[in-house]
Amino acid sequence: MNFPFFRKKTIKILSIDGGGIRGYIPALILEKLSDLIKIKSGNGDLFSAFDIIAGTSSGSLTALGITAPIRKKVNGGYSNKPGYSMTDIVNIYETCRTDIFPERTLDRLGMVKQAFHEKYTSSGLEKVLEGLFSERTMKDCLTNVLIASFDILSNKPVIISNDDDFYMKDVARGSSAAPTFFEPALIESISKGKKYCMIDGAMAANNPAMFAYIKARIKFPKADRFIILSLGTGQSRSFYNYEQIKNWGFVEWILPSNGTPIYSIMSKAQEGCVTMQLSNIPGVEYHRINPLLEGESMEIDNVSFTNMKKLKAVAERVIEENKDLLKKLAIDLR
Repeated sequence: MNFPFFRKKTIKILSIDGGGIRGYIPALILEKLSDLIKIKSGNGDLFSAFDIIAGTSSGSLTALGITAPIRKKVNGGYSNKPGYSMTDIVNIYETCRTDIFPERTLDRLGMVKQAFHEKYTSSGLEKVLEGLFSERTMKDCLTNVLIASFDILSNKPVIISNDDDFYMKDVARGSSAAPTFFEPALIESISKGKKYCMIDGAMAANNPAMFAYIKARIKFPKADRFIILSLGTGQSRSFYNYEQIKNWGFVEWILPSNGTPIYSIMSKAQEGCVTMQLSNIPGVEYHRINPLLEGESMEIDNVSFTNMKKLKAVAERVIEENKDLLKKLAIDLR
């Protein structure tokens, strides 16, 4: 879908981090925000509340789910109405979690296997994405969308938008290709003009809010106010000290049972940079919600019933703690 040149003074941006099954947390927060917006305006469709929606990894699934149109009954094309509500997207996390991450016993043998091969086949993830998006393309998105990934072929970050002619399912698959969990995704544009070997968008931007802001400045040059809601998937309170790490070798830095320290530190550093930058730009109202996880698992593939209950409790706690902000946003986003 092509969008006309808007001259809005206030631009509203939604950014959704990656985090595997922890993407359940921002989905629940957005479900609440959708309900609040509906109370204020009668329409809870988030695609119409935001000018730009950005997502990484599991955040790409949510971002595209928000903006995927419903198929028309008459001619088989797509309408200007969303195919999924936020409740539908929340249900996807709840009901499809074991299709994407089949539960398995964590043992030493399993960890050794993961050191030499992907932990999961991509068939379950691809089946879920096919069911969600079918033949919908990025050009069918109902608003401006940015999906972050990293291209191994060019060794550069890739930001795919609604101006690009890729299938939604392919873009989400590439953005979700977390190394050691899923194999890379070799995707090609519909016009055969572009080809990428994509891995997890977290390699470039686990928090894609800065990419979304830059896109907004280019697309809406007359804007003088930017409201950004940036949703994380949870962060650990744990820190590493000198005595812990001084003798670490390669294995300790990448060990999943150790919390994959190198990945965790890189992700926190990128998030911190984005938050620091956007919080200090004049005209930007940056709202970052990224709860602490303590009794909950930081693992992106812990889809056990017990952990899902804990993640839901985190979301409910965060919604309560940020109820005034969410109510204010519901008014600003109408």
